[in-house]
Amino acid sequence: MTLFPTCINLGFRMSPWNSAARRLILFGFITAALLMIVWEGARLSAERKRFLYYPKNWASLALFSRQNAAEPAAEPESYEVSIGGGSLGVLPLDIKRYTVRPGDTLSGLAEDFGMDLDTIASLNREWGSGVHLITVGEELKIPNQDGIYVDVEESLEATCGEKGVPVEVVLRVNSLSDPESAAGRSLFFPGVQHTGIERSVATGTAFLRPCRGYVSSGFGYRRDPFTNLMKFHRGIDFAASPGTPVRAAMDGRVSVVGSNAVFGNYILISHAVGYSSLYGHLQKVLVRRGQYVYRGTRIGFIGNTGRSTGPHLHFEVRKNGVPINSVGLISRIY
Repeated sequence: MTLFPTCINLGFRMSPWNSAARRLILFGFITAALLMIVWEGARLSAERKRFLYYPKNWASLALFSRQNAAEPAAEPESYEVSIGGGSLGVLPLDIKRYTVRPGDTLSGLAEDFGMDLDTIASLNREWGSGVHLITVGEELKIPNQDGIYVDVEESLEATCGEKGVPVEVVLRVNSLSDPESAAGRSLFFPGVQHTGIERSVATGTAFLRPCRGYVSSGFGYRRDPFTNLMKFHRGIDFAASPGTPVRAAMDGRVSVVGSNAVFGNYILISHAVGYSSLYGHLQKVLVRRGQYVYRGTRIGFIGNTGRSTGPHLHFEVRKNGVPINSVGLISRIY
């Protein structure tokens, strides 16, 4: 008879402890859940910032992506194009804008977006000019797929055959329906990249720095050191000691070896895809007209010949005979 009341009394005395423990456990679970939600939110926010494109339901897609990772994704029906008994998922071209942030480079952005540098460079720089120079706040074009623009000169069929891309794919990517309308236009060819020397130029790796020294005068308007008048300077001046070696900036054939009152002793080298380079004020020339030289070949020495105020190399890069700013074409400028 005494055992039952004792158990009742014991249970009564323990119930406040049990209630506090339950509250503590419940509080712990709620705190842990809140911490997990905050952590997941921070992770999703950080992940979202890594990408240029994301759907409005990004968070829900990311939360359940791991559950559906094993399930095969269905190809969008509207993008199916039948090619030779098979099918290709064709994505129409979509170009977004990305604002350059501190520390960005074109090569780094290409890697971040999982794209080829040729794609990013070709859409944002004309034939490699300025590939190594981007400014904070600049807007860059970022496509949703790799590829480059190709001029369709005669027929789309012929160009597609040359590039190895089906006509139907090019039409769908460029949102066109009639192959005849493509002639004379520049169209985006998905998956195509430049090759050989064209790729080197487009990605800014074709031109070598021609000599050591520092840049004493850049491309553009400046005061003429002889007349003090504003004149356009068509190249870059590298100041260095007399006798400093000068090297060919790119593979090519020496088209001119000459001397005049302006450039002094100079060399003109013709390169592929319409480029040429000029080297002026040389002390001595080591090549002859018609000679083929390779990138990095020693072609002469810095001097002070011609219209010059001191020993330096006047270096020009020309595209189809027109001088262009070579700073953006050379990977290393000191």
